[in-house]
Amino acid sequence: MQDEASAELRYESIVSTTIDSLNGDGDIVETQTTRHRRYALEGSLFEELIARNGEPLSEADIRRESERQQKFRRDAREAEASGERLETNDERQIRFNEDLMDRFVASVVGEEIVAGERCWVIAFQPKEGKLPSRSRLDKALNQSAGRAYVTQTDYGVIRIDFELLRPVRYLWGMIASLRQASGRLEFQRIEDSVWLPRAFDLRTNVRILFRTTRQHIVREWLQRDRVGALADTGL
Repeated sequence: MQDEASAELRYESIVSTTIDSLNGDGDIVETQTTRHRRYALEGSLFEELIARNGEPLSEADIRRESERQQKFRRDAREAEASGERLETNDERQIRFNEDLMDRFVASVVGEEIVAGERCWVIAFQPKEGKLPSRSRLDKALNQSAGRAYVTQTDYGVIRIDFELLRPVRYLWGMIASLRQASGRLEFQRIEDSVWLPRAFDLRTNVRILFRTTRQHIVREWLQRDRVGALADTGL
């Protein structure tokens, strides 16, 4: 299993997130964008907001980010004292790790070339019984199936495609239902046998009472360098 979280601590990156709100015909009615600087802080991975909708942060935003960073430092120190690692709380993120894949039953179903890499194609579906359910994302993953593409050169996972098998209900201020979801995670080889996220694409359809919300969320890693290398870029 590629240790994505530990490897990312050795790099600083710039991550762009675009959230398109869609109408019933799939047309975009609103777009929100953010840009974060992602780096190690107190031994954990932190995402610092640096721009919103193409504009620099306001003074209020900068103040809130400073307060959030200070809280993250405190929480990270407490987590480290307990032998754990803290992560930025973002339920739209999917962390590819052993905890994620332990939820599924997997089998090799073929071979395929992906981005020039010969891969094994591994189909997966949820295990039966009780699965981790700490967040809304957990509930969705527990009802999802898909395919992972594993390179034959160094066993790195280059892509994961997934789709929600059945609607999921959860409490989000009120009862809501995730009716549809599908997505793709893409990874890139940074160094020998080091694979890190390149892009994340997610489409969702959520029903809250009598209102349906459709979103298309795209996260892209625009820049990634060894720790300290971004200091001269001004980003």
